[in-house]
Amino acid sequence: MFDIGFFELVLLGIVGLLVLGPERLPHAIRMGSAYMGKIRRAVMNVREEFEREVNMQEIQQRIKQQMDESGITEAHKSLQDLKSGVESQHILPPDPKPAAAKAETDPDTAHNPTRPENEAEPLPETTPPRPDKESPKA
Repeated sequence: MFDIGFFELVLLGIVGLLVLGPERLPHAIRMGSAYMGKIRRAVMNVREEFEREVNMQEIQQRIKQQMDESGITEAHKSLQDLKSGVESQHILPPDPKPAAAKAETDPDTAHNPTRPENEAEPLPETTPPRPDKESPKA
C-alpha cells in the first residue's frame, strides 16, 4: 500500500518517541494499526463489492446473449402475443348455474348430501378421574 522501507519506519519511531514520549507511544501505535486495519478492510469490502457488480453485469450480458442466440426471447415474445390475442378474443361465458345448485348436482356429493341428519354426533366430554389428595400425616 505505502512504499515505506525500514529506514523510514525507524525514523517514524524516533520522531514518535520524541513527540509522544515513551508512555503514550505504544498506545498510539496500537490505535494507528487498528485504524489502518479498519481502512484496509473497508477498501477490500468496496473492491469486492465492485468486482461482484462487474461480474454480475458480465453474467447478465452473457445470459442475454445466449438467449438471443437460442431464440428464447422471440419464443417468449410470440407466446405473450398469442396469450394476449386469446384473452382478447376468447371470453368465457358466465356460469349459468349458481354454486348452490351446482353442489346439489355434483356427482361427488349427490349420494351423500350435507344435511344435519348426516352429520356426525359430537363425542361426549370425559375427564379422567383425579387421584384424591393425600392428607398430611400427623
